[in-house]
Amino acid sequence: MEQMLNVITFILGLGSNALIIFALLSLKGKIIGIKKRLSILSLFTIIIFALIPAIGYRVDNDFGYFYFGFPAEGLVYRGGWLFTFTSFGLVFNFFFFYWIFKLLLKIWTRMIPVK
Repeated sequence: MEQMLNVITFILGLGSNALIIFALLSLKGKIIGIKKRLSILSLFTIIIFALIPAIGYRVDNDFGYFYFGFPAEGLVYRGGWLFTFTSFGLVFNFFFFYWIFKLLLKIWTRMIPVK
């Protein structure tokens, strides 16, 4: 019963974070192609940075929890099969990388104009 509750909590946390990200991306109408590409790139970047040992995760020595995510902690491993999401850590990381990539894209298009 407890394991089922942990799975439901994990799915609700993932779903609420995905819903918030989708709602914030579609504030000004449709999600166009460039938003889709930047979103996918941001998600891959979140996963990659979370797996880098020196940057993406830390261990809480008092409880033995593993915190994953950069710059904010988005996922917590508490042992066994218990994973939880931190409140808005995943959303913050998504938009942090999304806006960095959007800024780099603007700088790139100004340096090399598309004809």
